[in-house]
Amino acid sequence: MRFHGLDLNLLVVLDALVVEQHVTRAATRLHLTQSAVSAALGRLREHFADPLFVLVGGRMLPTALMQRLHPRIQGVLDGARGIAFANAGFEPRETRRRFRIMASDYVIAVLMPRFRRRLADLAPQVDLQLLTLLPQRGAEPGSLVDEALEHRHCDLVILPHVHRSTRHPEQAVFEDGFSVIACRENPDVVRGLSLERYLGSPHVVRETGASALGSMEAEFLASQGLERRVVVAVEQFGLVPEFVVGGPCLATLHSRLATLYASRFPLRLLEPPLVFPPTAQVMQWHAYQDSDPALAWLRQVLLEAAA
Repeated sequence: MRFHGLDLNLLVVLDALVVEQHVTRAATRLHLTQSAVSAALGRLREHFADPLFVLVGGRMLPTALMQRLHPRIQGVLDGARGIAFANAGFEPRETRRRFRIMASDYVIAVLMPRFRRRLADLAPQVDLQLLTLLPQRGAEPGSLVDEALEHRHCDLVILPHVHRSTRHPEQAVFEDGFSVIACRENPDVVRGLSLERYLGSPHVVRETGASALGSMEAEFLASQGLERRVVVAVEQFGLVPEFVVGGPCLATLHSRLATLYASRFPLRLLEPPLVFPPTAQVMQWHAYQDSDPALAWLRQVLLEAAA
C-alpha cells in the first residue's frame, strides 16, 4: 500500500533492520530473502534521499534521520498491531503458538515447570521459549525491559520490581523472602546461625560477571556495610548447591529456590541471622499487546501457577 509515495509495507523492513543491524538477520526475522530486503532498503533510501544505515564494524547503524524516524515507525506498527488484535478470538485448546518469556534462572526454576504443566493441560499446542534475564550494572532502570519488548525479543518479561520499566504495563506475580542453605552434615549450623558465624563462614554466591549485577541479597548486605567471605561465585543459581553439598559453604537464596534445592539435595534450610527485605517479581508486556486475548489468557494462567 502506497501512502504519499511511500510503500507502508517497507516500514516493517526498516524496523527489522534497526533491531537486527544486519540484512541477512533482518531477512530471517521477516521470512524474506536477503535480496528482497536489500531491494526494499534501496527503495527506502531513494524515497528518503538518505542512506538510512551505514556499515560500522560489521553492523548496520542508523543514520541521524533513521534515528529520528524509528520511534515514529514503531508507533505506526504498534498501532497496526493493536488494530489487528482488536477482534481476535482465542481458544486455548485450538491455538498453535509459541510464547517467549524472559526471566531470571531463579524464576524459571521455581515457576516455569509448574506453569508449563498447567499449559499442557489447558493448551496442549502452545509452546514456550524461555530466555534468561541478565541485568547489567550501570544500565538505566527499565532499559532491559524496554530493549526486550520494543525489539520484539519476547512477549513477557518477569523481573524484580526495582528493575521494572515505567513505559510498559505491569502486574505483580509473587513475593519471596530469603533463606540460607547449608550441607545437612555441616556441624557448624546445627544450632542455627549467628551473624558472626554467618559472615565468617565461606559462601557461594551467584554473580554474572564483572559487568553485571550480583544477587539481591548481596546488594542488601553491601548497603548495610556487611561483608561475607565469598569463596565461590557462579553465574547460575542452579550451580550453587553443587558447592554447598559436602562442605562448609553457605549460600543465601530466595526462599522458594532454597526450598526447591533442599528437596533435591542433602541440604539444611536456615533462617538468616538478619532480616533481608523481600523481593517482588512483576511481569511486563508491551502496551500494544493489551488487546491480544491469547497473551492476556497466558498472563492469567501464569498468575494462577505463581499463587
